[in-house]
Amino acid sequence: MKKVSLVLLVVLVIGLLPILVQAQFKPGTGEIKGYMIAEWYTIAEHNTGEEDDGIVGNRGLWFRRIYFTYNNKLSDKIKMRFRIEMNSPEYEATKLVPYVKDAWIDFKLGEGINLKAGILDPPIFTSLEKIWGYRSLEKTPIDLYKWTSSRDFAVGLYGGKRFQWGGYFGQGSGNKGEVDNGKKIYLHMAYVDKGFNVALNGHYEKRKEIITEILVHPYVTYSGDWGRVGVEYGHRAEKVKPEEGDEESYKYNLVSAFIVWTASKKIDLIFRYDKNWGNGYYENWKGSNVGYIPFADYAEPSFFIGAVSWNAANNVWLIPNIKYATYADPKEYGRIDEKPGNDLYLNVTLFFKF
Repeated sequence: MKKVSLVLLVVLVIGLLPILVQAQFKPGTGEIKGYMIAEWYTIAEHNTGEEDDGIVGNRGLWFRRIYFTYNNKLSDKIKMRFRIEMNSPEYEATKLVPYVKDAWIDFKLGEGINLKAGILDPPIFTSLEKIWGYRSLEKTPIDLYKWTSSRDFAVGLYGGKRFQWGGYFGQGSGNKGEVDNGKKIYLHMAYVDKGFNVALNGHYEKRKEIITEILVHPYVTYSGDWGRVGVEYGHRAEKVKPEEGDEESYKYNLVSAFIVWTASKKIDLIFRYDKNWGNGYYENWKGSNVGYIPFADYAEPSFFIGAVSWNAANNVWLIPNIKYATYADPKEYGRIDEKPGNDLYLNVTLFFKF
């Protein structure tokens, strides 16, 4: 991997030299934009129960997420982005701490082909998240259940209009600094026409020389004047070889479907259902680490979202919503754990862009 990385870096620098000499920062030509997600939440039920350390009955007001983005075109063929995110995913009194979400540069190499490098969003998230369209309400499933990071320090090529494609080579550490010699390869293919988007993407990762992971993620969506609908499947296979002991394999599967129905010019009705299964959930999954909606540990969750989105003003949306999770019985897999209780969140989300 070390030699491959060095060769790719040399080829990249040599290939981009003619384009780099044209780059010129133009003060005053950039774009500043962003969004904020505020929410009033109530936790009516939770798998932690009503013990002292449980969160049942918690209610409050917080900012779920704030984005601040700066974009600029350095030339006709080069553009860049710098984005900061702030969030507060813990159910405790924490401050909004900013960190770098995106920091990339994009080179147009030719007609229908671009090269992108830096801290960026891999193709496994980009297209589906845009179609889902309600990150303000909840992340897409693979991002939500923490199958992989939504960002990586990577370099790759992408392009196409009707037939879209992308391939990226990343460090596998998200937007954090790299601390091992592992690497990650992302691939994306899609056909987009007449409202349909049929895609297949995934990744292969090898980290710390003892863990390998494969993720396969096909989906189909359709968009029209009435709204949009989508179905996706995800399969993640992880092999772990401890320094001592036998190799262990964990498998995760999910099926998710959503519909966003445009009931009127200003109102969307939103429904989504996620079903998860696989031995990875009951042997290795820490669901309690999921921000904003901590799931039960070592249990397969099924998750439902129902919401009404009201476009109250230009770039302002008010979204009353319900989120509900149930769990499979761990005894079905030979565990002695009791079946976790259900989770029920009653929220009102305020989303606005600038």
